Amino acid sequence: MSERAASLLAELDLAVRGSHPDRAAEAAMEAFREKVPASEVVRAAARAFAACDDGGAGAPRALVALGSALSLGTVLPQRLQPLPILQAVSFAASGKKADRPPKSPAVVSGEVTHLGRSFVFAVRAGDQAEAESIFLGMLPEGKERKMAGDMLFRAAIEDMGEGGRKLMISVKAWQLARALGFRDARLLLRPAVRYLVRGPRDRAPFEAILAALGKEWVDLEALASGGRPLDAGSRGVVRGIAAARDPLTAIAGTLSLLREGYAAVSIAEGLVVEAARRVIAAQGDPLDAARGLMYAHAARSVLAFSRTNERLYALFQAVLRVRSPEPSLPTIPDASLGESEGLRHLTEELDARRPVESVAQAGAYLARGHAASRLLDLLANYACRDSAIANDAINLIFADVCATEFLASKAPEIPMALAKVMAASPRDGAAFASWAPRLPA
Repeated sequence: MSERAASLLAELDLAVRGSHPDRAAEAAMEAFREKVPASEVVRAAARAFAACDDGGAGAPRALVALGSALSLGTVLPQRLQPLPILQAVSFAASGKKADRPPKSPAVVSGEVTHLGRSFVFAVRAGDQAEAESIFLGMLPEGKERKMAGDMLFRAAIEDMGEGGRKLMISVKAWQLARALGFRDARLLLRPAVRYLVRGPRDRAPFEAILAALGKEWVDLEALASGGRPLDAGSRGVVRGIAAARDPLTAIAGTLSLLREGYAAVSIAEGLVVEAARRVIAAQGDPLDAARGLMYAHAARSVLAFSRTNERLYALFQAVLRVRSPEPSLPTIPDASLGESEGLRHLTEELDARRPVESVAQAGAYLARGHAASRLLDLLANYACRDSAIANDAINLIFADVCATEFLASKAPEIPMALAKVMAASPRDGAAFASWAPRLPA
């Protein structure tokens, strides 16, 4: 790395720590012009944010935004890949920082399985210092240790405070650390651990799940071994589960699918689609429904990552988070538009901030069999246009979630839900307008 590039990353660090979003974005822009890799720009911003986060400002959303921005770049043309990172960097710099960096905790050493159990107990007890020390003892620098991830996610699954945000924060912080090669992982994951301990708590759904499973004499190990993907009939069952009249009915329906050998991760994929249908049908602000989709995505990520039997709790929590009345979806127009014309119509609706019409145009585009990659490119581009500070980074995060889930399932409801959220977001494109012409060729 050149001396100029190192100097720019140092400027970025200071700007994030000092809560100067314009200066942070400018330093990041110049770093890109110096050919600094996107991962190093994100690392500098994430390190600065994590070093100054003491847990007092709530959920560490900036880490999620930075990870999402890095991931979202993969669906954008190469020249536009810095845009989501510029938005995330400015968002990371915008929040209030601690007056002084929190003290580094002692690192507890020991047998990793014992440490994992002790970590979960410390989180349940609300002991931040002990939870941090134990977790850091499980996490070596520069190497992914699945046991540490398993225990982080297990602790988050138990707690549905703020509608399940703890699992989303934990999953995305872990994915960010992975994308950065687990260098600085102990620093980057500390905010997620602090939020697990100090954030709003709600164990009632988890206790209800335990009670329901106890009555059924459930063998988690046996249920976790299923590997069948969903078929047309079982997708209909997932739809019924998502619209079940009460939680116990939803849990019973999920158990039935697991006992028939359907894979938990495949059931979670179906729940993501059901959550997307609820975003599409939402009246007014679609953000609560969008957060349900993000929780289902986080649960699917845990199910794909972990090999412990307890990962199934993530599926049951996702069922309860998504469960709501069957939505009534809008009619998709049947128009014989070409690919470019269809994208132009969608662009017009997004620019006019018409959510219902944007959903219809996205659905019609996919129904005509046009290239899904071009649609994702367009929607990802829109996620970078409006200020992440103005929309609390929801555009970047939701776009990353939807791109990931659509590439996995190819379900048209997912980009339609993304179009709905993009069209409903507050307009603030001043920063985008100033950045776009200055991007390196």
